[in-house]
Amino acid sequence: MSENYIPLSQINTYVFCPRRFYYESIEGHQVINEHIEEGKIKHEHVHTEVSDRKKGDRVISRRQHLASDTLGVSGYTDLVEEKNGIPYPVEYKKAGVGDWLNDQVQLCLQGLLLEEKTGISIPHGYMYYIGSKRRRKVPFDNELREITRRYVAEAQSLLETQKIPKPIHDNRCNGCSVRPICLPDEIAYLNELDERPKRIKPALGIDNVLYVDEQGCTIKKTGERLLVVKENEVIRDIPLIHLGQVVISGNVNLTTPAMQTLLHEGIPVVFLSAYGRYHGALIPQVSRNSILRHAQHRVANNTDACLDLSKSFVKGKIVNMRTTLQRRKWQAPDSTDPSLQPLLDSIKSIQTMEKRIDTATDISELLGIEGNASAAYFKSFTFMLKEEMGFDFQKRSRRPPADPTNALLSFAYSLLTADISSAIQTVGLDPYVGYYHQLKYGKPCLALDLIEEFRPIIADSVVITLINNRRISPEDFTQSHGGWYLNDKSRKTFYAAYETRKNETITHPVFKYKLTFRRAMELQVRLLANTLQVKFKNIHR
Repeated sequence: MSENYIPLSQINTYVFCPRRFYYESIEGHQVINEHIEEGKIKHEHVHTEVSDRKKGDRVISRRQHLASDTLGVSGYTDLVEEKNGIPYPVEYKKAGVGDWLNDQVQLCLQGLLLEEKTGISIPHGYMYYIGSKRRRKVPFDNELREITRRYVAEAQSLLETQKIPKPIHDNRCNGCSVRPICLPDEIAYLNELDERPKRIKPALGIDNVLYVDEQGCTIKKTGERLLVVKENEVIRDIPLIHLGQVVISGNVNLTTPAMQTLLHEGIPVVFLSAYGRYHGALIPQVSRNSILRHAQHRVANNTDACLDLSKSFVKGKIVNMRTTLQRRKWQAPDSTDPSLQPLLDSIKSIQTMEKRIDTATDISELLGIEGNASAAYFKSFTFMLKEEMGFDFQKRSRRPPADPTNALLSFAYSLLTADISSAIQTVGLDPYVGYYHQLKYGKPCLALDLIEEFRPIIADSVVITLINNRRISPEDFTQSHGGWYLNDKSRKTFYAAYETRKNETITHPVFKYKLTFRRAMELQVRLLANTLQVKFKNIHR
């Protein structure tokens, strides 16, 4: 059978919302929410009863498979009743009685397919509403038949062009399973078509992270659980259902059954060195969203589009660096204290760089602006650390970290890169093809682009909090290969603080609703995906 057949249920989806049809049929998003799950449960008895039986003067047949080469549609009926030699399709719906065009089109389409199969003219079908246990007759008149054929042709055309439709943005969005991906309210607001959205529920789902960094441990699978074992002693026992991500640091073994289970369950595994450097990740099946990745790659080849996106990344970072330093200034008992002058100078320098972003003409100039702003920021980083904590910081150094503060910053940036990479791949983008960071083998450029604005407010914030609250001290580090590294015991403290920060609730600066930093990261990736699709269409007009 041709792979170009559209399922009957997806024609229903197209009539209801072409954008949802795009996400489900083209990008492969099959999101299950409580409404879909309820409908599946209520349909179960329809599909599990005896397939053929007599009831009075009617013959009842369940789950007939229908296909049409003419229309390019196939699927199963819920039920077909045959009376006096004429078959009538019956479609079950979970809701109460309603005049829904998408359901009528789906039922009429079943009638058209039955006509093609049997050669018998079918005058009508029936809609059975499970919630109210009521049945409604739907005539297959010429108008409904014409509408049905038109919608099938439109759905076929969308599959061929693969151009994402605009959001519907009306009451149909309420309860829609792909709403967290479609973001109709957010897109309408950004396009100045509506008020700020009131809420958002992004769909990433990485809510529980297992960190394993005790050297010599083994991660095993038993039943529906993961065990962390060392020398035959079970250190951790975690149900898979509670797990969203695994982070492995250093010499930790992962058994093949555990690896296969994590891949099957869609749980990514991030690998760090014993010193916290990001090595890569074991990612479940690559997203089937090749359409989105195609747009991502084509936009990456457009110089103007790359510069435009890069300005947004850099602006987000510089604004958050400035705000972080200004918060320290506001906390000072006396803002006129001469000792704060270097801090004020840094804020002024960052503000100057911020103003230059929009006038940058290429990526090289933007790199210079961002570099100068970062230098001013880290020049005053010590103002945010309490002097009595004993942490000395002169400048930012990476490989190797020249002091304990740099070691903490590098560790935080590694974890942030891993989280953003997971979000990127969940959305369906390629973490290695970015716009601001230059392409280099093995370098997650898009992840590095997207973490820029989150560095000060998540990673740096965790470091500052741990130091100022005496939860980590200079004695918690060791020197090795010319650098400083956090010891095993204190890494657990760091993981806990990092997770706590990600779960803190903030007010989104644009949409003004409440969400956690964790959700804000996912939302930013999804908004980028939408932006890439728009830019791709504009480039090829």
